[in-house]
Amino acid sequence: MAARELIPYSNTVEICPIDEPEDIRRAIAALEQILRSSRDASGRHRGDVHVKAHGCATGEFRVLPNLPPELAQGMFAEDRTYSAVVRFSNSAPQPLPDAVPDGRGLAIKVMEVDGKRLEADDNDAPTQDFILVNHPVFFAANVKDFLRVEEVLAAAPEMRLNRAAEAITGGDWNPLNWRWREAVKALQIAGHLPAHPAALTYYSMSPIRFGAYVAKYRVRPAGELPGSILDLVTRLGSHADAFRLMLEDTLRAQHLLFEFQVQLRNSQMTMPVEDATVEWPESESPFRTVALLLLPRQEINTDEQKRICQQLSFNVWHALEDHRPLGGINRLRREVYPISVAWRRKAAEAGVAAVDPSKREAEGGGE
Repeated sequence: MAARELIPYSNTVEICPIDEPEDIRRAIAALEQILRSSRDASGRHRGDVHVKAHGCATGEFRVLPNLPPELAQGMFAEDRTYSAVVRFSNSAPQPLPDAVPDGRGLAIKVMEVDGKRLEADDNDAPTQDFILVNHPVFFAANVKDFLRVEEVLAAAPEMRLNRAAEAITGGDWNPLNWRWREAVKALQIAGHLPAHPAALTYYSMSPIRFGAYVAKYRVRPAGELPGSILDLVTRLGSHADAFRLMLEDTLRAQHLLFEFQVQLRNSQMTMPVEDATVEWPESESPFRTVALLLLPRQEINTDEQKRICQQLSFNVWHALEDHRPLGGINRLRREVYPISVAWRRKAAEAGVAAVDPSKREAEGGGE
């Protein structure tokens, strides 16, 4: 079968519903209520997701040479090696033991990236952030679907299981009207069984601009890891922070190598931009490797490394114009993220805020 033509990027690939700004405003209000309820229950200013980091590592992000024209886009236009910082984390809004099924996150901050940046108050550092989860799609298709869940959870956070059920059913006793797809996606994301964080494949979930085209991206391991299932089970059974210990031991003993891949959009029907619950078929457009992420042997258990890891700030909108996040869920992230950052700043007892590490030298140290 002949390969389909790629769909070029244009300002029309996104279709913003007329009521989306109001839905985003309500989503922000719901998030603020959830954050306050979490603070009242725990006594701490925690973020809304990815509150438990397993560790951060430094490494190199190597753009491959001789990429074909459709892949040589944006920061991938020429072969170059960038320095990078990587964070491994759990997805949950609470610091749960690692044995509990959960989505796992991988965030990459590529440093000293040249090019025209998106206009934003906090996007002046020369970095490109990529944020991924070990599931190919998001649980909500758009802002309105996400808002429905957030408002229910904000109304009664102490009864989250029951209220989540209400978010799915909408109070309708007819199962034919329930939001089965969102429920299944949410369970799939949160239900991933524990595995070594460096052994997972991570996905962008939502699309981004890829220069002249549109793409989703993923990161997958390119090497073998030591250990066994028995070792994993033993660690999980004996330590709540098993993944942190496993990452420390692994990076002390060996380097880690990952492939950074993109999937270019070539179908409006099967590869929507405005529905983040749809997995783009690899049979129509396979993922292709455009860069390698190398984490050399290093010690990530020092007090300095842990401090930096706590302070790191990742945002899909810390990006070049050539890699603009697309779709309603990403437009929501653009407005919600500053709320989360401001909340984290309140938690810093020494008045140290989360910023890009590339700013640290220029500003004389801390965040």
